[in-house]
This record gives sequence, structure tokens and C-alpha cells, in this order.
Amino acid sequence: MAEGEDRADGRGGRLNATATAVARTAPRQRLELIDALRAFALVGILQVNIQSFVWGAGDPLGYFAVQPSTAEYLTVLLVGTFVSAKFISIFAFLFGVSAALQLRRIRSRAIEPDNVRSIYRRRLWFLFATGIAHGVLLYHGDILSAYALCGFVLLHYAGQRASPLWRSVRLWWIIAAIVLVGWTVLLESVSRLFPVAAPGDLPDESLERLSIYTQEAYWSQLATRAADYLNVVVSTLTASAPWIVALFLMGYLAGRLGWFSRPWRHAHVWRIATWIGICALPIAVAGAWLNAQAMLQAPSDPSLAGYTLQLFGSPLACLYVAAFVRLRERPPVARLIRWLAPAGRMPLTNYLAQSMLMGLLLSGWGVGLGAWLDKVQLAFVALVIVFAQIVISRWWIARYRQGPFEALWRRATYG
Repeated sequence: MAEGEDRADGRGGRLNATATAVARTAPRQRLELIDALRAFALVGILQVNIQSFVWGAGDPLGYFAVQPSTAEYLTVLLVGTFVSAKFISIFAFLFGVSAALQLRRIRSRAIEPDNVRSIYRRRLWFLFATGIAHGVLLYHGDILSAYALCGFVLLHYAGQRASPLWRSVRLWWIIAAIVLVGWTVLLESVSRLFPVAAPGDLPDESLERLSIYTQEAYWSQLATRAADYLNVVVSTLTASAPWIVALFLMGYLAGRLGWFSRPWRHAHVWRIATWIGICALPIAVAGAWLNAQAMLQAPSDPSLAGYTLQLFGSPLACLYVAAFVRLRERPPVARLIRWLAPAGRMPLTNYLAQSMLMGLLLSGWGVGLGAWLDKVQLAFVALVIVFAQIVISRWWIARYRQGPFEALWRRATYG
């Protein structure tokens, strides 16, 4: 028994030594383009999150508390078309890109291959724990815990060569499409067999959540937020997990093949991405219109077909990413990349800070603006928040190497 313990301690010591060596010798060079895209993704993610923050689990863009103005309706339509499901897809894709770069960095210095996975698992477990705390304490729509769990699936494919990895990517896209269509058909069938009694009325539970989140004290919100968070996690893992894994693997492949580090060698990839994005636009428009109509006319009976079309329209994000890459050397775009990049170097800090600021501004334990701001005003508040975050991030990165939560995450990963 003692001998076994000695072996275990020795292996743990080697793992810790390897992790420490990686942390101390990790290169300081970063790809500004990837950091800028990560910051760009956070801009769009907040536009969606701020619309649902005070409504709890339900429609990703919340509901209309009263009859909306034309400006409110157009805001929902525009956010649904150009933002919802698109920027979170960019974030997931970049998670895969970062995983490829991180694993390569660890692998180049690790003594044993098993240590590479062990070190990265620490990173995922920290993200999982942070996601649970974030979902329960700050914002029910947390995505970090689901990303961490899907990251373990990504890690399973980390050793594959490019050709089998391509096959895995295609397989997961097929699984994602089947799951989404299957869930839509099933839930639409159930809703037709058991129709909502008054689809034109706001759901009672949504009105109750609106009251809790905009008027109650912080401690009075915890039970409701925890239940909403559990609802979001279950629905994400059952309906969207294959989609997330497919995006992770696609990003991992992009990182492995150098689509960002050597984009001039992959010009055909970015041309194809541009056309994929253009072709996805009509699908995104149709999905956003169906969702907006359901929100307006039948909020108790959401359009599952519209939600599915929005997800199938999410490849519109390919157009955004391709535009950054293909125009990266144009002076206006180059300046935009340099301006955004510092915020993308501290994405975890900024993502969590967005939820803190939403709570302070919108929730009952804060200023309580969520009780009376309409959707146009919420969209404006989101823009103000991200602009402030970009300015503060530039100040912070000019003085420190990384954000505070990134430093904590790094310490938990490497020891």
C-alpha cells in the first residue's frame, strides 16, 4: 500500500512539475486576430443575454411586457437575425481554436502524453465549477458549465490526425442536425396534441420571474435562478450539445491547420466561409421572423420551428469571421482588431463582469432598471457596457499580462 502511494505521489509530482514548466515558459506571443474575434463575440452575446436576463428561462430574447413599439419589434427582429445564435457560435468555435493552441503549447513541453490531458482536464474542471457558480449566483443563462462538459468530448479527439478529425467534424454536424430536427418535430407534435389554452397571453411563470428578478432582494432570487439555470443546462445538453461539440471540433481543426496563424495559405477556406454565411442569411431571417411573430402574437406558444431555423441560420457567423480574416490588413479593420484585442485577452473576466453589471443595473437587488427599460433601451445599455469593458480591458492589459479571472484559471490549471 505504501509503495502504491509512493508511485501515485511521484506521478502527481511529475504532473505538477510539468504544469509549472509549461506555465513559466508559455510564449507571450498571441494572435491579435483571435483575441479581437473573441471580444467581438462577447459584444453580440451580451445583446442576447441582456434581453433575457430579467425573464428567466424561456425565450432567449425574453418577451414583450406590453404591446411593443415598431422600434422594439425591429430590435427583436434584428437581434434575432444577425446576433442570436451567431455570436455564441463564434465563441464556441474560438473555444476549439484556443484548445488546439493550448494543447500544442502543453504538449511541446510535457514529458508524458497523459500529462497533457491531465493538465487540460484541470482547466475544464475549473471552468465547470465557475459556470455553476455563475449560473446560480449571477445569471441563469450561463454557458460555461456546458462548454466545460463538451470540452471533455473535444479532449477525446485531441490526438486525431487531420483526416479522421475531418470525419469526426462531419459526423458531429450530422448528429447536431438530426437532434435539432428531431427535438423540433417531437415538441411541435406534443404542442399540437396538447395546445396551450391561451397562447396570446404571457406565461404566468414568466411574469412571476420578471417580478422576482426586477423587484426582489438578491437572496430571494437564488432559488428561482438555480431552477432556471438547471433548466437551461438540461435543455442545452439535450438539444444543443452536439452543435457545441461540432463547433469545438471545427475550431480545434482550424487551430491545428493554421487557418488563423497562416490565413494566406487557406484563402479558399475563407472564401467558402463567406459563401456559407451569405447562404445562411435567408434561414436566419426566417427563423427570427417566426420567433418575433410568436413573441408578439403567441408568447405562451413559442415557435420551435423558428428557434430551429435560427440555429440553422447560425452559419451566418461564418461571414463575420471571414470578413475579419479577409479584411484584416485593411487599415480600418486592422485598427478595429487592435482596439478589440485586449478585451479578447480576458474573455472570462469580461463574460462574468457582464453578468455582474446586468445584475447591478437591471435586477431588484441593484438599480432595478429591468422593470421599465424596453428592448431598444436594453440594447443600448448592452452597447454602453461592452464599450466600457473594451476601454477598461485596454487599460488593464497595458499594465497586466491577463485578466484577474484568467490569472486564477491559469493558477488552477498549472498549479
